Amino acid sequence: MPAITKDESILWTALFEQSGDAMVVLRQDGSVYRANRRYAEMLGYTPDEMNALSVWDWDTRFSKEVLLEMLVAVDNSGAHIDTQQRRKDGTFIEVELSNNGAEYKGEKLVFCIVRDTTARNATEKNLRQSEERLQRIASQIPGALYQYRIAPDGTRSFPYFSEGIIALGGLTLEQLSGSDTDPVMSRILPEDAVDIETKAQKSASALTQFHTEFRIRHGDGSIRWIEARSTPAKEADGSILWTGILLDITQRMEAEEKVRTMAITDGLTGINNRQEFSRLLDKEIERAIRYNTPLTLVMYDLDHFKLVNDRFGHDTGDDVLRTVVKLTNDNIRSTDFHGRWGGEEFMVLLPQTTLEAALDVAEKLRLAVAGHQFSHVGTVTASYGVAELAPQENARSLAQRVDEALYRAKDRGRNRVEVYEA
Repeated sequence: MPAITKDESILWTALFEQSGDAMVVLRQDGSVYRANRRYAEMLGYTPDEMNALSVWDWDTRFSKEVLLEMLVAVDNSGAHIDTQQRRKDGTFIEVELSNNGAEYKGEKLVFCIVRDTTARNATEKNLRQSEERLQRIASQIPGALYQYRIAPDGTRSFPYFSEGIIALGGLTLEQLSGSDTDPVMSRILPEDAVDIETKAQKSASALTQFHTEFRIRHGDGSIRWIEARSTPAKEADGSILWTGILLDITQRMEAEEKVRTMAITDGLTGINNRQEFSRLLDKEIERAIRYNTPLTLVMYDLDHFKLVNDRFGHDTGDDVLRTVVKLTNDNIRSTDFHGRWGGEEFMVLLPQTTLEAALDVAEKLRLAVAGHQFSHVGTVTASYGVAELAPQENARSLAQRVDEALYRAKDRGRNRVEVYEA
């Protein structure tokens, strides 16, 4: 290295030796013009040892020819280069070089600031591997992992969705790339959206776990049941961020609905069984008393039905029962209740219906059954009893009176309507 003056020595010391960065100045032929102690220590050399080396003695990523081309091409733009360098003990480090070319005492030199990025690169690699591992785990989890944020100004967004959202909602990741909550929230059925918002606000206020079940319209047009579970956290800017999971529970909900239906439905006819009809009767009596509205009960029984079973068999008898139930359903209102009381006995509950109106309904039902031609059997008739709810009467008393009205119809010749007044 050429001799330098005292003032220049002070300048080089200030620039090089007192700097917190590792620095090296290279000639265009690749030899070292000057290296500071920080850089020498980084590579495990003494400064004097460094001054006897050329850049290709420690750089392992580029060949000598490429390095020479790079040194000639360096200008004053501060270009950054990532490379690998070999330390004196044979170990390797990853470094980032900030290079600038400058003319000094008639010689073009390359000034390099060197930063050891080994730890940073290892951290970044670990983060990438962790992210890839989490993505692989997330892809195996049924449903979708998600994050939902409510900002202090009320702005809503989904910062994250795992790939499971594609199957869960029929949405692509591209559709979810924006900050807006649509098209996710727009898929939720309106009648369920209010409940979700109420629970979200409660969870945000108390920072308690969020849990709800709701319906969405899937991308294929079907309705799906979704369960959401997440835990909220308050961020530095005041936002509330929920992190959780969405699960498709459609099959579970459908199975539960089937169980509920089986528990309240007569297996043969598909109408309410006696237990469910009794519950509905109690409920409607309570409503009628509260609002002072009329309520009438009709009970019917197929005439000589045992003969049908004995002559044509129970399968044919079952067909007759199903047909009678359908004829009855076709001739009552959607607000009326139809139930099987037992055997060939059935009940029809008529809310907000007077005794006079109920007698007309019962007669209409009687004619529908009597006028129908049943397969293999021909004609079948039924007898009907009618009773209107009396003041302060309970379900047991009303059912007993309508049963007595039905018995009266049987006793008076069958295929007729009789009333039992309180």
